[in-house]
Amino acid sequence: MMNLKPPKSQTDSASDNGSVNKISDKQKISTLRKAVLDLREEKSQLMKQIAELTLKNNELIKEREDIEEKHNTMMRDYQRQSTMNSSSLTQSFHQTEPIHTSGDQSKQITKFKQELESTIANYEARFSILQTAYKEIERDLKNKEIQNQKLMKDADEKTALNNQLKKNIEDIERDLFNKIKDLKAEKLEIQLKLKTLDKDMQQKDEELRVLHKGLDDSRFTVAQLQGELEETRGKFLQYKLILHNQFLDIDCLFILRQNLFNDYIFEIETAAQKFQYKATDITDLKIKDESSFLLTVKSRSKEEIFKITPNQDLKKICKSIKNFLLKVQQYQINQQQTQVQSPRNNGLLGGLMSIFGGSTSSKSGSNTNSEIKQK
Repeated sequence: MMNLKPPKSQTDSASDNGSVNKISDKQKISTLRKAVLDLREEKSQLMKQIAELTLKNNELIKEREDIEEKHNTMMRDYQRQSTMNSSSLTQSFHQTEPIHTSGDQSKQITKFKQELESTIANYEARFSILQTAYKEIERDLKNKEIQNQKLMKDADEKTALNNQLKKNIEDIERDLFNKIKDLKAEKLEIQLKLKTLDKDMQQKDEELRVLHKGLDDSRFTVAQLQGELEETRGKFLQYKLILHNQFLDIDCLFILRQNLFNDYIFEIETAAQKFQYKATDITDLKIKDESSFLLTVKSRSKEEIFKITPNQDLKKICKSIKNFLLKVQQYQINQQQTQVQSPRNNGLLGGLMSIFGGSTSSKSGSNTNSEIKQK
């Protein structure tokens, strides 16, 4: 993969064409990269051809120089040989002239002339051959020079084409750089959108958790209201019975506890009904006789009478109620001092304080009345 450098004339202006289609951009970039690789391959081939043509041109020039040097050498040898032959013939003629008689002189001269003419004709023939060879060599050199000029012209054309290819590659690299820059900007924008969507999703999840919590709280409140409704129904039945006869002759279970709202509750439960009173609503506790006691409640204008069965301990019942009311008073004092709300759901704080039953004991009314007065 090639390394693209930003062009020198590149500016930081944003593209006015809007966002680019990712698929078409990838196809264009792939096509441009392939074209760049093809152009570089073609450039490499052209450079290789130029190097080969340059080497071949140098070889032709050297061959031409060798042929010219060889021709000059042959011409110098021919001239030197001709000069030497002429001088040797002249010496031979002068040396043989006094030896021969006048009768043989004409024959020898004729013979030497023939030999000289033959030698001259031979050298002229060789010279003609050399001239013909030189002309052929010169013609070949001209052809090779023409070919070399064509090769040089071709090399110039290839160089111009190579320069054009370089320019095209630079343009393609510039376009690729712009495309990559636009794609990076688009990628950054998409990443920012994804982060925003992720943040919105987290916020929606948090809101959904809050809604679920509110729904759970609402369900809990509905359950509490249903419980209070049942308690209200029990109270209504109790008040109805109290208004009817002002006397409860029941075998019951007394429970002292603390509810979810940190209210101390005094419950009287029978097999059929359950009556509840807030400890803060009880204003007075009196013993009517050995088998019954009276409670004064804020919400009631009359005292309510609770009669116990013969096997229940009235003193124990009243003592438990008294301790429970004292505990409520102490709790209220602590609340005013600390101003800290105690946590909910403490369960049955009081618990099952007492389940009244057991052996019957005769208690004097005076002793019981003294305990109530102490309270």
